[in-house]
Amino acid sequence: MKIDSIKVFGERHSGTNAIGFFVGKNFNLKFKPYDFLGWKHRLAPKKDEWSKFDVQSCLFIFCIRNPYSWIKAMHREPYYDHYPKIKDLTLEEFIQFSIEDYENCVVMWNQKNDSYIRMSEEVPNSIIINVEDFHNNQSKFHASIASLLNKKDLPVIEMNDYVNGRGRHEQKDITSSLRVPALDKELIESINSSLFEETISCNPNKKAWCNSACARIKQDSLIFS
Repeated sequence: MKIDSIKVFGERHSGTNAIGFFVGKNFNLKFKPYDFLGWKHRLAPKKDEWSKFDVQSCLFIFCIRNPYSWIKAMHREPYYDHYPKIKDLTLEEFIQFSIEDYENCVVMWNQKNDSYIRMSEEVPNSIIINVEDFHNNQSKFHASIASLLNKKDLPVIEMNDYVNGRGRHEQKDITSSLRVPALDKELIESINSSLFEETISCNPNKKAWCNSACARIKQDSLIFS
């Protein structure tokens, strides 16, 4: 069956708007409405929920961002109105703060990304994209989508603007926004204490991704500058 639409899942600050815009623009695919499996930032639905929908003509895109820069972005703008003083928390306090019924934001990152990887292996058409990899090599991502759709020789329309739910922001630098932040050793260890507990026992593909992300972060020149 021909793929004619997309459904994007990913946490806030994980490139869901930019990547969705890129795919829609380059491949003329329409977005599934909200009533098709709900909020894009949710825990990915399980098979007993998504199997009730027609998923054969839909490409599912799962967006992931490394946990360190994602936590910094969430601390800066959590999009979470249930606790009005959340922005007054220090980064150290925020990491320990319970959010959306999760023990803390790191546990939320673990569980949501685990659900995205799980669902990507269940549905007929899917791709997982790391937002940093997307912005570093949009042509490669374009080629992967083109292969899934069996479309060749399409030009690449790049997406280099900062995009969020409020629209495109040409004055914001997307590269610096995605850069791995400089965090002190104690903070890294605090993040890892939650991160590894949830991710080490995952499937081999996810384990490889997590190990790769953490290895990239753990270079002294990136973390402890």
